[in-house]
Amino acid sequence: MFNLVKKDLKLSKKINIFGGIYALFIAAMGLTMPDYMIASLLYVLGMIILIFMLVIYTNGYDDKSKSEIIINSFPIDRQDIVRGKYLTLILFIILGSGVILLFTKIISVLYIVDNSMSASLWNALFVANISLIFYSIYYPFYFKIGEGIRSFNMILWIVMVIGPSIISKFIKKLEAIGKLEKIISININKLNIYLLVFSLIMFYISLQVSKKIYLKREF
Repeated sequence: MFNLVKKDLKLSKKINIFGGIYALFIAAMGLTMPDYMIASLLYVLGMIILIFMLVIYTNGYDDKSKSEIIINSFPIDRQDIVRGKYLTLILFIILGSGVILLFTKIISVLYIVDNSMSASLWNALFVANISLIFYSIYYPFYFKIGEGIRSFNMILWIVMVIGPSIISKFIKKLEAIGKLEKIISININKLNIYLLVFSLIMFYISLQVSKKIYLKREF
């Protein structure tokens, strides 16, 4: 299982450079925002994009090279293959969030952008919750249909690219109808903690479902 994780981590070094730069660009935009809520949304989006790129690239490589067929030809427990993907996801969440945290902190400390506030651990926790919930739904389908999910990945990437524009329009709409102040007043950090419990439970259930699906899959 750990060798499979090492394989994915090595592959992550070859991530599409455009995707990595785009994620950092989104985070840099957050540093220029006077409103910290908007800045936080951009930090969160930057982290999500980076995690998405890491996950999709490594999974896409497996599909393209048919490595799953090769791996399954060896005496390896299929459940370990599934566990490896889920463990790699956790590492990618830490890596993707960590890169944005470090990047924004360095920019903030060097005063490259005036009065900027860097991404926070609460932003990273929120991203972890969103990622755990999303991939808890995504991975059972991935293990069921494999490379057939590629079209869905392309749609998601398009959504990521136009994400800042969507967020900007959504915030303006909320402000126009007077809902923005109510949202700002919500204790997001407290909600984050409750969400973490839910996302971990969902992650565990998803792991068990994916193992059962993958055990029945034919190659």
